[in-house]
Amino acid sequence: MAYGKTIENLEIDGRPAPYPVINERAVRAASGIMFLIGISAFFVVFLTQNYMVLNVVVILFWLDFFKKAVFQPHISIFYQLGNWLVKNQQPEYVGVIQKRFAWSIGLVLASIMLLGPVAFSIRGALPFIICSLCLFFMWMETALGICVGCKIYKVLLDKKVLKEPEHRPVCPGGVCSISKK
Repeated sequence: MAYGKTIENLEIDGRPAPYPVINERAVRAASGIMFLIGISAFFVVFLTQNYMVLNVVVILFWLDFFKKAVFQPHISIFYQLGNWLVKNQQPEYVGVIQKRFAWSIGLVLASIMLLGPVAFSIRGALPFIICSLCLFFMWMETALGICVGCKIYKVLLDKKVLKEPEHRPVCPGGVCSISKK
């Protein structure tokens, strides 16, 4: 089963898009929901030193990133909710491969948080920095439409660190090239 959804005869910015895509509007809405939950948990922990909220949110985020990165984005509860919130808007399709890469970064950050603060009760600068970084990435996606993971994906493609896909997908805001370099 292919990752994402390929739409027959889809054109993005006047060019054919024969690769799997996802609705960027739904992705941004989902990211916004996660950001609100994450920033709320961040301040609850910061102000009360009650880490139970952090534990629940980290597990919830880890499961969500795992579903999106390993399986399909549409099984994510946050993506489903985001998709419902933007259901009356015209979809803005972008390639899903770089989004999967970005969600994999989220999964790594959530895994560090799952092992550190949740499993081993590690407190201090490391969890604070990881949590802040993840929140910053979600804020960039939501507020500015900038997918940091997509930018990293493009840099790694350009430097030949990642295998070149058959088609370079469209990224939000034109961050990635459509055609191969």
